[in-house]
Amino acid sequence: MFRLLGMRPTDAGLGKATFTMPVTRWLEDGFGLYWGGVYALFADAPLAASIWTTLPAGKTVTTSELTMSFVRPMTRKTTNMIGRAETVHSGNQVGLSTIQITDHEGRLLAFGSTRCLIADVPVDPHADYPPPDIGPSDSADPYARPAPESRLFTLDQIMNGIPIELQRLAIEEKKVFPIWQLTGFRFNSVADGRLMGTLPSSAWFSNGGPAIYGGLLAWAADFAMGAAVYSTLSAGDVFATLDMHIRFTRPATINSGDFMLEGIVNHRGRRLRVSSCNIDDAGGKRVAMATASALVVEGGIRELQKGRLPEEILAEASRPADQLDSR
Repeated sequence: MFRLLGMRPTDAGLGKATFTMPVTRWLEDGFGLYWGGVYALFADAPLAASIWTTLPAGKTVTTSELTMSFVRPMTRKTTNMIGRAETVHSGNQVGLSTIQITDHEGRLLAFGSTRCLIADVPVDPHADYPPPDIGPSDSADPYARPAPESRLFTLDQIMNGIPIELQRLAIEEKKVFPIWQLTGFRFNSVADGRLMGTLPSSAWFSNGGPAIYGGLLAWAADFAMGAAVYSTLSAGDVFATLDMHIRFTRPATINSGDFMLEGIVNHRGRRLRVSSCNIDDAGGKRVAMATASALVVEGGIRELQKGRLPEEILAEASRPADQLDSR
């Protein structure tokens, strides 16, 4: 995953870990936007690493659940993310940690927390092991390669198109968003409030062993849930995911076939939508379950076209909070 995304650890201490990741156009959708799930994609690594720094030799951590609250969206002016994670509790079997993600100017982008399970690694500390295979070095890593065009729809389609029709057009014309090309994620079908998709179990998604990096599944779940919400919107409306939570129910392994994702809108308020996503492996076994809430901004596309910042639009749409209609 580090070579796929350009994510790197920059500092570590007892119970602490700091990572950085470039914000490239590979992370954009078909409208040139960055979804909140990108924060979860990034956060899982420093969160787990901060717990790992507290453990003795012969121990490992596995993410059991991840929770994210999204503070403000990224834009093309965001050059990189910095994630500072700190351990809250490290026991014999369970570890807890929190993270703050900021941009290159120090502005808070997201806050998160995790619960990790701690397990023994069957390793002989006195044995000599060969160095790890870090892969080829004769070509640029994926994140460093030129990204494809991200604006796959015309201005008229974006301004006036019905969201679910744009989604169906993307499936019909096999439009591939940059982040889909990076991850292999695809839509299979879309209906009102429901999205079916697939994600390969590529070795690019390894967390350093045979398991899939949990943050990748969290991102995919967020995209499926967000797409399900988008399918319920009217022309010209936009949405922003406020938070998400994902539980990992069993190990997901690389090179094990495609994962199936089903995103469903469970609650439709005028301004608040709540959704869920189940992720199953190729054998039909559940590997993760997620939930999220999203704020609907009526006429948000036109506000963006006026040059207003996304965070300004979202802040205005969410006021006053005590009058938010979720019924």
